[in-house]
Amino acid sequence: MHAETFSRQTLDVLARSGWSVNRQFDIDRWVEELRLQGYDLSQVADSALRSFGGLEIMPSNEFGPNFSNDAPLIVDPILAGSGHRVLAEELERELGGSWYPFAEWLSGSSVFIRGDGWTVATGLEWIWELGTSLESAIEFAVRAHRPLVCLRVLRPGAKPWPSTS
Repeated sequence: MHAETFSRQTLDVLARSGWSVNRQFDIDRWVEELRLQGYDLSQVADSALRSFGGLEIMPSNEFGPNFSNDAPLIVDPILAGSGHRVLAEELERELGGSWYPFAEWLSGSSVFIRGDGWTVATGLEWIWELGTSLESAIEFAVRAHRPLVCLRVLRPGAKPWPSTS
């Protein structure tokens, strides 16, 4: 990951969280455990987890335009995906592609990253977009600088949250 892809505000938060540009976190235990559950590690997820794995990234702004950003991004794919393979399958059906668990975020939602870097959160009744790349997703989780977008409602009869009106 390159530092120039992040704002100064996000870089400060990442540094306080223990991140540095050349950080390499050992993810072998995670990869093996998740492989046994049917997950296939993409190159993007591999790079992301090696760079940010094990970090608890606190938000710098707890109030986004349409949501409360009051939880850290906890980069641990076991928290996000162990025992939750059905969530990845749901993402594959709803959004296409192959998804790998990355982190836990708001209300215990599971954050997944697709092979092209698209990053979403799911696990409640909705699928939310965090970013079209991992870097934009981390920037969003830290700064809450734009509205949270509900991509899909997963429970019949439920309304999008946050509401689109």
